[in-house]
Amino acid sequence: MKGRDRFAVTATREVVAGSLWDFGEDDLAERALLMTDEELDAVMRISAVYEDPDYPLPVAGVRISHGHVDALATIAYFEGSLRPLTRVRRRAQKDRPQRFDS
Repeated sequence: MKGRDRFAVTATREVVAGSLWDFGEDDLAERALLMTDEELDAVMRISAVYEDPDYPLPVAGVRISHGHVDALATIAYFEGSLRPLTRVRRRAQKDRPQRFDS
């Protein structure tokens, strides 16, 4: 997968894990908190590709956010392929566990 020229995405483990939790990917959210720096860098490279508005992401009915992109990139990295998120809309922010706050 080739990234976009001169385009980079950065996020912390907590931001990525929080995005996963927001969209119902609880097990992967916990795993994301334990990512190595190399794994996080790989997820960010995938996110940079997915940020292209022309990239066909499996999200329908909502405007795709950076949270969607981060969650989908992490799924693709951990599972080896892209799939739809468990939830299309975010869970309530007030319900988010504190460990996912950056």
